[in-house]
Amino acid sequence: MDVVILDCGAIADGHTLNSAAIQTAIDQVSASGGGRVTIPAGVFLSGSLQIKASVELHLAQGAVLLASSNYEDYSPQHLISAITDGAVNEYVLPQRAFISGFQAHQASITGPGTIDGNADNFIEERGRYIHSMRGPVGGKSQYLERPFTVFIIESDDLKLVDFTLKDPAFWAIRITGCDHSTIERVKILTDLMVPNADGIDIDRCSHVLIKDCTLITADDCISLKSCAGTPQYGDVSFITIDNCYMKTTSGAITLGTESVGDIKNILVENCTVEDSHRGFAVRAREGGTISDCVFRNSTVKTRAFSPMWWGHGEALHVTAFSWNDPGHVGDGNPERALEGFVKNIRFENLDIDTEAGILNWAARPELIDGVQYIDVRARVGSRSKWDHRIDLRPNDISNFVERPHSAIEAVNCTNVSFAGCEVIWDKGSREKYGELVHTEFAPGLESAGIKESIA
Repeated sequence: MDVVILDCGAIADGHTLNSAAIQTAIDQVSASGGGRVTIPAGVFLSGSLQIKASVELHLAQGAVLLASSNYEDYSPQHLISAITDGAVNEYVLPQRAFISGFQAHQASITGPGTIDGNADNFIEERGRYIHSMRGPVGGKSQYLERPFTVFIIESDDLKLVDFTLKDPAFWAIRITGCDHSTIERVKILTDLMVPNADGIDIDRCSHVLIKDCTLITADDCISLKSCAGTPQYGDVSFITIDNCYMKTTSGAITLGTESVGDIKNILVENCTVEDSHRGFAVRAREGGTISDCVFRNSTVKTRAFSPMWWGHGEALHVTAFSWNDPGHVGDGNPERALEGFVKNIRFENLDIDTEAGILNWAARPELIDGVQYIDVRARVGSRSKWDHRIDLRPNDISNFVERPHSAIEAVNCTNVSFAGCEVIWDKGSREKYGELVHTEFAPGLESAGIKESIA
């Protein structure tokens, strides 16, 4: 069955609220056993929508599906806790989504049109380096209220292909418990000063392919998470990220932070990172283990931005801490008192151009064990106006270390090794840096495989 939303009363004037008309089209196609709902050319304003199993939401050329900036248009029956019958009811993340789905197996969103998250109209105050966002009157903080743009839950064989998603007000795409899914040829374009404007967040999924995507995002371009509120969906495993272009005010690819469960068997290859605050980051927190991950055959260029954003120009980042000081954990976040673990990470055949080099740092040596750097070529030099400092966030115990960067930091980590690696210092800024390799209690460190030169 193929339904065009105009046939259900939708109006493409950018002002009329089309939630009911579009949802009627989705429900009709779902009731028939599946098919396509087409959004034709034009601007269609809508509040919250729920996609269903075997339904393809197709954005035709010139189509714009525009998210309402009115919090009242995100109806109670479409809150995440409501559509999942309470199965997902996270205390520390928003409950709203523009497009949601639950048990929508074999659903898809396809292009070549655009989903517009309308972030501009959620901005309360424009900042110099980061905006302040607007929450509803009488609501919680702006962090907890803004809608996800796309949030699909427990929906296997999901396909998100070919469309553009612009200006998300919070995370652009989040999939939770969606195994054997594909995100391919998607463009995500955000205002680079909107906080929490992640590109793609993969939470507790297995066997997911992210391929040929273009991600220009304020917060992490791609983040793999095992969130505290979704343990029923297991670990994160067998994720492939291939041939993606990324630019961000935060991290290009981040494994962890929200990592209560394990994250394992991850492959990142053939990717390009430009002008970003962090490149490839492994950030173990909240008790989980991140293991058996490979980053290879890619180019990473990083520089420092304002410290209002996590990171400080490091191209490769491996850390393991607790997020919060155990004596200062807020209500609803007890997992943040737990330390995370890192095992068996490999960086191979990478060309990096970086302001802050390569960071390996843990609260204690038992937390990081086994990080290999093979054929990594690093050009290191100052790229920004910001003074050097090492950023260990999220980490309430020791968030910053105020001293010059070294090309490589190895602190409280075990069995970190380098083979066939090279550091090329920029001649004009070498005096701003510390050592080639700075070490503090790093048993098993093998650094003989690093050449050093100045160009």
